[in-house]
Amino acid sequence: MSTETDDSEPPPVWLWWLVGGLVLLVLVLVSYGYLRGSFSRPSNCTIDNVPSLDDPCFALSLEGLANSADTTGHLVGFWSEIDDIYAARNAAIASAKYLIQYETYFMTPGRRADAFAEVVTDRALAGVAVQLLLDHQGTKAMPEKYWRRLRNIGVDIQFFRPLDWRAPLEYNSRSHRKLLIIDGQRVYIGGAGVSDFWDGVAFEHDVAPWLDFDVAYEGEVVSLLQGKFLQNWSSAGGCIDLKQGLNSVQKPGTTPLFITDNTSSLNESSMRLLMQLHILAAKKRLWIGSPYLVPDDATIQALIRACQKGVDVRILTMGSATDKKMVHLASRGLYGPLLKAGIKICEHRPSMMHAKFVLVDDDWVSTGSANFDPRSYFHNDELNISGCYPELAQKVEQFFLKAMDNSLCLSYAEWQNRPRLEKIKGRGALLFKNLL
Repeated sequence: MSTETDDSEPPPVWLWWLVGGLVLLVLVLVSYGYLRGSFSRPSNCTIDNVPSLDDPCFALSLEGLANSADTTGHLVGFWSEIDDIYAARNAAIASAKYLIQYETYFMTPGRRADAFAEVVTDRALAGVAVQLLLDHQGTKAMPEKYWRRLRNIGVDIQFFRPLDWRAPLEYNSRSHRKLLIIDGQRVYIGGAGVSDFWDGVAFEHDVAPWLDFDVAYEGEVVSLLQGKFLQNWSSAGGCIDLKQGLNSVQKPGTTPLFITDNTSSLNESSMRLLMQLHILAAKKRLWIGSPYLVPDDATIQALIRACQKGVDVRILTMGSATDKKMVHLASRGLYGPLLKAGIKICEHRPSMMHAKFVLVDDDWVSTGSANFDPRSYFHNDELNISGCYPELAQKVEQFFLKAMDNSLCLSYAEWQNRPRLEKIKGRGALLFKNLL
């Protein structure tokens, strides 16, 4: 009787450590998603009988349901070329006489950041008060010496939600706004950060500057937006001097406007309700610009309902020229029901599409920082301005049509026949869609 012995060696210790580390990482990610409510049941309520845009009840719906503040203002600038956007902002800062307030999500080292520091330094040395409110996560690439030089000349700098071990999950909620206020009299709102990324030089797939625009207003709207700025300023630890920080409006506004910032509750979002009201109020046209397009079921159904009513629904979004590949994969995985319903989805090809807007019917327009995705709905601090404004609607329409000429519009058949590997990656990305 022979006895066989097992000469195989046990797995090396490092392999056990690797497997254990991967298991621990998965548990941490799942636990984080659980604590953030990523696996909770989303609200799928429907909104019926939405008033038309010219019905006074629509304004009341925005104020009550979407928590929007009503105000007035008038358009004083619109820029859709990247060089023009930065030139207009720097010129505005250079013109400041006593107060510059700037809130942004994104900054990276480079010529745009250097030019920004130069013009801010000039004003600070001239005695102008400068308040910079910077998202901690979005500006982490900037070296400390950059901020130290500005602080040394009197620039007041606060970071929005730095990582705090006492409340680590709050780090997922960022300030996504881009807001520049000059002397309490003029405000600039758009999508561009202070970064060379917008020049189309950061990624090999970019063959042109990024697609974005900035809008400037004067009037009562500026005072309300100063208040929104100071809310986040105080949250970041900045001191508020209301004599310095809030200003009377010298020029009365002529157009009713609505300011919506995201004050999310556990189950609903002001920004999501704003977008749904826009979608369901449309009678003729609904043109949307959203680079990060990850709509939830309620938004998808609202878009399909609009299309079924005969509304011309078109969506402009980012394509393979993207700064967030995982978001693009998740987004593409959700195109199916929308394309099947007859909605036109077009991906911008030359470079990253970063503009955010909604055009409804002839003259209603909403612009700002919000995307059609869970991050804008439930995590980020966003800011949109909406209203019936024919002049602005026409400019955004021209921007949209020009962008469409450089975009790939998919059919349902093309979406179905996309590569198998892309489909698999898309399904994987959608597992984390509530965190994207």
